[in-house]
Amino acid sequence: MLFRSLRSKLIAILVLLLSLFALATALATLNSMKHDSLSQARDMLNVASKVLRQALQIRATQLSDSVGLLATDFAFRRAVATAEQDTIASVLQNHGGRINADLMLLLSPDGELLVSSDAQLQQADIKPLFLQTGSANSSVADILALHGQPYQLVLAPVRAPNLIAWAGMGFLLDKPLADDIKAITDLDISFVIRQPDSLRWHSSTLTAAQQQALTPVLPLLLQQGGNLQQERDQDYLSVASALDQPQQLWAVQHLSNQRWLSSYQAFRQQLLLIFGATLSLALLVAFVFARSITRPLDALSQFARRIGQGSIEPAPTAGNDEIGLLGRTLHTMQQNILQREQQLLFNAEHDALTGLYNRAAVDRLLPDILAQHDGSLLQLNIRHFKHLNDILGFANADKLLVQLARRLTTVLPKPLLLARLGGDEFLLVYAGLLTPAQVQAKLLLLTEHYPLQQSLINLKLCAGLYHFFAGGERLSDALRRTDIALEHARHSPQRIATYVQGQDESHQRELQLIRDLPEALQNGQFYVVYQPKVDLKQQQCRSCEALIRWQHPSLGFVPPDQFISLAEHAGSIGLVTQWMLQQVCRQLALWQQQGLQMQVAVNLSVQDLLEPALCQQIAALLAQYQLSAASLALEVTESAIMQDADTIVRQLTALRQQGISLAIDDFGTGQSSLAYLKQLPVHEVKIDRAFVKDIATNSNDALIVSATTQLAHSLGFKVTAEGLEQHSGLSALSQCGCDTVQGYYFAKPLTSDAFVKWQRDFSQSPARWFSGETTL
Repeated sequence: MLFRSLRSKLIAILVLLLSLFALATALATLNSMKHDSLSQARDMLNVASKVLRQALQIRATQLSDSVGLLATDFAFRRAVATAEQDTIASVLQNHGGRINADLMLLLSPDGELLVSSDAQLQQADIKPLFLQTGSANSSVADILALHGQPYQLVLAPVRAPNLIAWAGMGFLLDKPLADDIKAITDLDISFVIRQPDSLRWHSSTLTAAQQQALTPVLPLLLQQGGNLQQERDQDYLSVASALDQPQQLWAVQHLSNQRWLSSYQAFRQQLLLIFGATLSLALLVAFVFARSITRPLDALSQFARRIGQGSIEPAPTAGNDEIGLLGRTLHTMQQNILQREQQLLFNAEHDALTGLYNRAAVDRLLPDILAQHDGSLLQLNIRHFKHLNDILGFANADKLLVQLARRLTTVLPKPLLLARLGGDEFLLVYAGLLTPAQVQAKLLLLTEHYPLQQSLINLKLCAGLYHFFAGGERLSDALRRTDIALEHARHSPQRIATYVQGQDESHQRELQLIRDLPEALQNGQFYVVYQPKVDLKQQQCRSCEALIRWQHPSLGFVPPDQFISLAEHAGSIGLVTQWMLQQVCRQLALWQQQGLQMQVAVNLSVQDLLEPALCQQIAALLAQYQLSAASLALEVTESAIMQDADTIVRQLTALRQQGISLAIDDFGTGQSSLAYLKQLPVHEVKIDRAFVKDIATNSNDALIVSATTQLAHSLGFKVTAEGLEQHSGLSALSQCGCDTVQGYYFAKPLTSDAFVKWQRDFSQSPARWFSGETTL
């Protein structure tokens, strides 16, 4: 665009302001000069009008003097007194010739025309002038139109000694007079006669063409006599003056427009030249001024752009003016930006708490190390750090992390890279292959004697070790395998584990299971099997446990202990539980229609029990399939209860109030105490198979089962023994007082149809199982 740049805007503004100022000045000056010129023209016309009056007055005086001499001439008075016509005519002719008078006349005392040099002159023509004499004894002068001709006339009394006559002389107002007046005033003049129905030019110094051009404005000139008139299409300024009282004779004086316009136009031309020169100078000054501003600004703009690109250089401008200040400000901003960038870069790749590298720095730096070195990745984790947070408080736990980070920097050999990956996990990268013994030695230096709150804290660390070789590893693979090793270390007694080839594939399998689980629930890969629970006293089967199975299309059969734990870690266990409850309720409704009354137990995880809407969801399913609450039993592990005992006890209490049977699964393997056991709102305790499968041959197992059964009965719980695999253990469980038995001895987990068939066979002849006649 034309005015996109600051320079063009400054130039335009300066030139515009100067142009407006010059234009205003020129208009005011020209307008003032025009008014002055018109005023001077008006003054010239006024002076000319006065000159005209003066000239006419002088002529009137001359006439009066001449007529006075004539009236005092003795011979003339005698001729008048004796009425000698020839003598009178001769004297009048002689006197008139001496002063070049155009008209000579003689009147009687009563105004009767006695003698006239103009034969056409009538007494009526001269009467207006005679009436002016009145009783005066002195001469009178006036201008009259006599039969269409303008005359300047003078009458003087002739006495001998009394008034015997009036002698008169007159001059024509003609072209010679106009020329004489023009010679005096240097202005054109015209004598105009106004007749009743028209105006007539009598004599004028103007040409015929000029007279014709002025004819249209004559009426207005005469109407506004004495006022200056100018028409746009006229070449003259004119003013009209009446010469007689009836205003029939007019003198119109003309001033040529060129007379007053010439100086105006010359001055206007000078102003235009001055304006042009000033504008050119203004353009030059504006350009220089704008350049003096825009060049430093442009340099600062380029400097700011280079700042944005990360360039480090001094400001391009100096000085104490605003631009210099702006340059220094930009330079200061550059330094501040550099400091902030360095701080941001440091913060982006360093842990805010410990000052070590963070995961972002690992992602940037580790690929080069993996490509150039053979070495080891060592990932450390503090065991039970959550409990330390709870016990020590977050502030003290953070101090502990800072101390550990400092100690990591002192462990020799110094690692190529030391980073905090997050939480309580640290990564150390070494050149060379570390051995488990070397790792163990490092852990000994890192676990003991951390001063905190006037105490010494000892840490328990887990370490995952992975060996890499130059150019053969991707970042994601190396970190994943190190993490896999750390996960194995958490479950290892030595708390140290080295990645073994193949563990990655197992990890990938787990990721695939987690990824495929939601879809598998929808497309029929999951199914439910039922394992009978046999009442020992009544030798009947009125309950069973529902167990979930997964037949993966590519991985084959997936054991429940694999995908259940994965689902819990991935947060998908709720989907599994909802699907399981839906399937069990549907099967219960179908069995009721078939006349089979059965109570089915479903396992719940800790995440299910922490779901506030669990009770409402189960109640909705029971109502949907028109089932009683007693037909459904829920099992929860002892270890799950201990994770959040208070919340889970409240949830179990709400479920019990709905009429649902509750059981503690795998009892004896968890961490519960008798204090918690007596508070649990459950109906049943299931003894873990670890104490049941060898009960016939292991007296300690028999003792534990017996003591647990007595304790549970004393608290009002039923007891179910899981994992019975041989007939020899059946009698031992009966002797211990167990109420219900579940295990492969009676039946493996069965599909719904197979379970119905088994239950029918068992109902018909339960003695076969109790007598030992059946086989697995």
